[in-house]
Amino acid sequence: MAKALAVLEYIGLSGGCALSDLASNSKLPKSTLLRLIGALVEGGFVKRTGPGRYRTTPKAWRVGCSAVDYEHVSDAVVPVLHQLVAVTSETVHYAVYEDGYAVYVEKVDGLHPIRAYSSVGGRSPAYASATGKALLAWQTGDEIARVAATTTQLTPATHVGLVALEREMAHVRHAINRGEWREGVWGIGAPVFGRSGEVIAAVGISGPEDRIAANLDVFISAVRDANRELSAQHGSFEKTA
Repeated sequence: MAKALAVLEYIGLSGGCALSDLASNSKLPKSTLLRLIGALVEGGFVKRTGPGRYRTTPKAWRVGCSAVDYEHVSDAVVPVLHQLVAVTSETVHYAVYEDGYAVYVEKVDGLHPIRAYSSVGGRSPAYASATGKALLAWQTGDEIARVAATTTQLTPATHVGLVALEREMAHVRHAINRGEWREGVWGIGAPVFGRSGEVIAAVGISGPEDRIAANLDVFISAVRDANRELSAQHGSFEKTA
């Protein structure tokens, strides 16, 4: 069972992959791998998209959505995200933390024809994205150190290593990504708090450097307004960023 779940996770997070990639990543014998994939296909979680290629199905997505109470996310969060788009015109994300990544559970496209590419269900490295840093800043010291050990120079602006990451994590009211994941793409993120003061998600915007940099203070204020509204909806009225 554990091996099948690991295969499902790899296929899902890769957005679809070849059997050769799966074999290299899993280190499983080809016969075992084919048996596990066959079971996932039979169960409706994976489908074959071409010779030796597989990807997850909407069934897998529905199961994943249940983990974040998707209906509640949509009802409570989406109107606030649309309002943030109306104020900034930039693409807005709502993300949760998972194993060193920010995972996008909701997204509203910006109003500009040129905007940052992302997708619901996609993820970004927590140390190099605005929503990711807003989430990572509230993790334990051990978790921040673990993530710091995985950092790589994704762009010339990426903060690499524990010292640099801890410096970024000191800014817990909001986080800024200055082209650290993708060159020329900036972002602003802030944590969303639950009723017990715990961080349950992050909200943020992303767009081209020139637009974000030119409106940085205004956009920070707008993201923090959204942060406060979303935190209040989740029962947090005191400990907001």
